[in-house]
Amino acid sequence: MRLLGLTACLAVVPLALAPAALAQEEPRPLPALTAAPDDALTEALETGELNEAEYALERAASVFELPESREEFGHVDRAGRHDVTLYLRDLALRVDDLAGADRRQAKRILARPPGGDVEIGNGWTHTESIFSPACSAIPGVELCVHWVDFPGDLDAPDPTDDDLDGVPNYVELALGTLENVWAQEIGALGYRAPLSDLTSADNGLDARFDVYLDDLGSDFVFGYCTTDDPNRDSPVIFAVSAYCVLDNDYHPDQFGTAHTPQEFLAVTAAHEFHHASQFAYDWQEDVWLLEGTATNIEETVYPAIDDNVFFLDFFSPITHPAVSLDRGGFGDSEYGAWIFWRYLQEKVAGGDPAILREIWERADSRDPDPNTDGDEPADDYSLLAVRKELTERGLVFADVFARFGIANRRLDYADASTAGYPSAPTSRTWGLGTNQRGARTQSWKINHLATRYFSFVPGPRSSPTGSLRLWITLPRSDTRASLVIVKTDNSVSVRYLKQSATGQSNPRIAFGRGTIKRVDLVLSNGSTRLACWTSFGPPFYSCFGRPLDDARLFTFRAQLSS
Repeated sequence: MRLLGLTACLAVVPLALAPAALAQEEPRPLPALTAAPDDALTEALETGELNEAEYALERAASVFELPESREEFGHVDRAGRHDVTLYLRDLALRVDDLAGADRRQAKRILARPPGGDVEIGNGWTHTESIFSPACSAIPGVELCVHWVDFPGDLDAPDPTDDDLDGVPNYVELALGTLENVWAQEIGALGYRAPLSDLTSADNGLDARFDVYLDDLGSDFVFGYCTTDDPNRDSPVIFAVSAYCVLDNDYHPDQFGTAHTPQEFLAVTAAHEFHHASQFAYDWQEDVWLLEGTATNIEETVYPAIDDNVFFLDFFSPITHPAVSLDRGGFGDSEYGAWIFWRYLQEKVAGGDPAILREIWERADSRDPDPNTDGDEPADDYSLLAVRKELTERGLVFADVFARFGIANRRLDYADASTAGYPSAPTSRTWGLGTNQRGARTQSWKINHLATRYFSFVPGPRSSPTGSLRLWITLPRSDTRASLVIVKTDNSVSVRYLKQSATGQSNPRIAFGRGTIKRVDLVLSNGSTRLACWTSFGPPFYSCFGRPLDDARLFTFRAQLSS
């Protein structure tokens, strides 16, 4: 159990609280276990055969020892290639709840490759190079790359060494890539550098940040970061040191040909290094903030690679707008959420990525909120940190969220066309004309931080001078209705609808055949109200809370006018 300020625990409390209320503290539970497919391990957890700590151990072990896990438990799904950091977080948080052989196995899995003795995956079978690690000589860049110097070992990089300095070309490539990532994320963007690991029993020889090269591709893993910080179970401060592991070649036989090995190395290094920086703020944050901002920073550091567009296609607010933005636990939604962080950076902040760093500073567990007078506690959870940052900028969250939905509908992003962003789906379309002059009253339920799109299209027999009248009823004040009007020349205009005190809005729009191509009605539920630490899913949401405004009822009808 940990302590968190009252404003961070109870999202139903307004932002403006008396200092006396802010001084109160409530217990904060551990983050929920990372969601996984329904398999023998999840069944064992649900039936009580495994407790949480034992489950975390077995799930982490399955990443690196899948045949052994299947032999013991039966059908165990292969871990997601991108989820290893979260699985190891689950285990690191619960390792002290294990005993005997289980605790020893957990510590082997969490150990750095030179010290781990897991037969495959994250444990080296040979010692590392007889040379010192390849460390950066750039002032202020405190990082080293470690590798196996044993030709033929599966974990060893290609030994080719063109400059004959004893450091293989690939190690130099990895070091140079990480130096660029450090320069961009820490130097240019101002994120906190990874914390010193000097207090760790195995610290890579000194306090510098350590990255290890390993044959992760054989276990279908891109890379991961975790911690062996002896203070990781602090009840108050949730910032820890970290180390990361990257693949030793990103060979196409293991990773495919969507990108080159160097491109896979680049975006994975940017993503995983950002986790190490995040750990210096709060390594136990909500997964849509952890993974969403790490996926977004791939685009910031390496904008030409576009590997993160995969998550837009797979599961994102663009392709699944009716799913809550802050949901974690199914379908890699926390990774697809990167487009929200891109929207804040690109549209709200005018292209300035500092807005995301400032959100992380609000989520920092080490220091008081730097943007307040000191009365508010540190460590806002993800959604509260976003809300406060927008308030500081004079913006209303519900307005920003509604505009986010419009941007997704229009694909209004700088690289949407060149990177091949997918299209947002329409919940229903009406073709209106002589045969159908309107849409009867529609009732649709929309969950928190979700959006739905409805389209009206002039039919072939509609009037060239007609108009469209809508009657819309919205629940509560943090819901929004907007219109996206697309003309036949493909020009687009947006109309933000005002609503009465009772939630009514009755717009009239030009709807002439030959002039109007389509009118989209965009309905969004921008509620941020959650009862925090009351639901541990999956799925789970910000502050592992129970949404208080899901399934809100939106109604509307439409009618053609001459």
